[in-house]
Amino acid sequence: KSMGNGFPIAALVTRRDITNKFVIDGIEYFNTYGGNPVSCRAAIALLDVMEKEHLQENAYKVGLHFLNKLKELEKKYDMIGDVRGRGLFVGVEIVRNKEKREPGIAEAQEIKQKFRENFVIISLDGPDSNVLKFKSPMCFSKEDADYFCSTLEKIIKEMTKT
Repeated sequence: KSMGNGFPIAALVTRRDITNKFVIDGIEYFNTYGGNPVSCRAAIALLDVMEKEHLQENAYKVGLHFLNKLKELEKKYDMIGDVRGRGLFVGVEIVRNKEKREPGIAEAQEIKQKFRENFVIISLDGPDSNVLKFKSPMCFSKEDADYFCSTLEKIIKEMTKT
């Protein structure tokens, strides 16, 4: 989906010796949707925008900022068991007890709902559905990351009020 910005397109990247094997063995590759001109043009336009707007560089820089901010929250709140990710794809593991690493399943569900009320869409992942999964777009900014982190902190503070 992301390769064509929502248009259906895919690519296979491999070595020439592998593709030559198909020719030698007489296997013809065929695909009903192969080479759809609209999807191909959408993918080319997306690559042009990515290059022109330096979106890969943005994903790297903002991703580091985002992960660092989330790691700060991890140190501050026992509810955050782990923060992991690469670029703009991050996961925040919610636990009931940091030492025992007991999954915070209900807590993660509540956080997901509270994010939605703050106009941020996330999903849950992991074997126990206790990892907040956030796949942000490549145009995601440091300000967006800061909003996400401040919203997460606000939600956690509300949930842990005694």
